[in-house]
Amino acid sequence: MNSRLVGTLITVAMNLLVVVAIALTARLCIAFFGQLAAQGWAKTVDAVTTPLVIPFGVAAIKTPYGGEFQVNTALTVAAVLLLEWALSGMRARA
Repeated sequence: MNSRLVGTLITVAMNLLVVVAIALTARLCIAFFGQLAAQGWAKTVDAVTTPLVIPFGVAAIKTPYGGEFQVNTALTVAAVLLLEWALSGMRARA
């Protein structure tokens, strides 16, 4: 394959991973505050991002704001950003 095409495909994948990380971070912030999680738009964000969360099996932690810190979501964000970083290294070598 042409190295320029490979670089473009990797860039598209990296951009998609950044969008996923932003969506999951929004989910994390919404769940942290119980009042926000009760809103209709927040339930939509939750429904859209639920399939993206990797089930690491770690229980959520209750917050003093009536919500929960979703550890699985935070670990998924870290994994997505790590994958994006690895792809950036691959793109630099392509």
